[in-house]
Amino acid sequence: FPELFEQMSDVNKITFKSEQDEFVLTRDNATWTIGDYHNYRADQDLIRRMLVDLADARIIEQKTDNPELYSVLGVEGAEDGGSSFVITLFNDEQQVAGLVLGEPRDLSAQTAGPQQFYVRRDDDERSYLAEGYFQFSPMMLNWIDGMIIDIARERIARVDIIQPNGNTATLVNLGQKDKFGTPEDRENTIFRYEQLGYDIAGSLYQMRLEDVQPVEDFSRGDAEVVRAEFLTYDGLKVIAETSFNDGFYFSTFRAEYAPDATPEVPQAIASLDVLKTAEQVQQEVEQINQKVEPWVYRMGGFVGNNLMRAKSDMVTEQDKVIPMPAGGFGR
Repeated sequence: FPELFEQMSDVNKITFKSEQDEFVLTRDNATWTIGDYHNYRADQDLIRRMLVDLADARIIEQKTDNPELYSVLGVEGAEDGGSSFVITLFNDEQQVAGLVLGEPRDLSAQTAGPQQFYVRRDDDERSYLAEGYFQFSPMMLNWIDGMIIDIARERIARVDIIQPNGNTATLVNLGQKDKFGTPEDRENTIFRYEQLGYDIAGSLYQMRLEDVQPVEDFSRGDAEVVRAEFLTYDGLKVIAETSFNDGFYFSTFRAEYAPDATPEVPQAIASLDVLKTAEQVQQEVEQINQKVEPWVYRMGGFVGNNLMRAKSDMVTEQDKVIPMPAGGFGR
């Protein structure tokens, strides 16, 4: 679809249909959403890359135009049990382009670069062998913007995890990159495992969801809610409220600008060049809240547990430290 390069900005709806799934992405202004998934935000970068890849793919050679032979190449379509993956692009209700993606050509020796697939334009009887990047997922959940928040660990000055009874576990940056401890013991803090302070402080770094639902559709019931407050050196405060319901961790988030609460920036942190200006942080607060406030996120157990840790589950005595497995715990 070489003409697609000029039409890309007109595309505001994309339909996907295959044996595995059927769903629609729609664009309002610059934001793509998934109507079948609470109108939650789709991965904007992934969609742009797909459109470019479709426009950039090229025909290698012609194949059959006999519909009786389509199934051999996997280009029969997705109706009536067809095995194809059909992607259709629209400008409102006017179709811009449609791809019937069939079977890959066997390139078992190829390890990288573009792939070759049998394809057909859905308004064309002729099928083709085409070359390009055709790694488009047929599953709706793979098109969700899975990133909730992304705050660099190096910006974190303090974390307070507040239990419903008011008991608080506090973690502070020790003035060096990736070094954290409690306010009382600082460098002498003994965490339950060596990397725990680092992991808690990094909870907001590339934080990803497992599932999401609108706030108005969710009830915590009688589950206790633990509040975790993350304060950065440049005045961003992110507040997470987390509960454990039916075997899963559920969190809501909001951001504030709290310049008066920030401690003095240590030279070792300032030299990392990760801190933002006051104007940038205020813009960041608006962007975070616009994205996360309407939603309840189901979190993975590793992050969810860290967002709810009591002090007794954070620090310990030397002889009770959990040995680190080879390669660390991972995330």
